[in-house]
Amino acid sequence: MRKYIQLIATVLVLSGAPASAAEEIVITRSPAPSATVSVAGLNLDSPTGLATGKARIEAAAADLCLTNAVEPVGMRLARTKCYRAAVSDGYRQLNRLTAANSAASMGAATVILTNAGR
Repeated sequence: MRKYIQLIATVLVLSGAPASAAEEIVITRSPAPSATVSVAGLNLDSPTGLATGKARIEAAAADLCLTNAVEPVGMRLARTKCYRAAVSDGYRQLNRLTAANSAASMGAATVILTNAGR
C-alpha cells in the first residue's frame, strides 16, 4: 500500500530584473521541486487521521511554494497559485488513498462475512 503523497510545485524562473506586471512567468521544463508527505501510521478512516494528513499536505505545499519575503504582486499571486495547485493535487491523492483503503476494508469484510456463513 502506498504510504506517501508526492507534491510537485510549479517552478518559477525569473530574470535578474524585477518582474513587472506585463512580464510573464516562465515555467521551466526541468523537474519541479517536490515534497513527499508521509501518511504512514495515520488512520485515514478517522477524522483526526484525515485532518492530520491534510495538515501535512498543506505544510509541505507551503514549504514548496510560499515565502515571507516581500515580492512583487505578480510573484505573490504565482506562489499562491502554486500552493493551491499543490494542495489540490495532494488532497486528490489522499482521496484516492482513502478510497482504496475503504475498498480494501469492504473486501475484507465481505470475505469474513462469506466465510462466517459456511
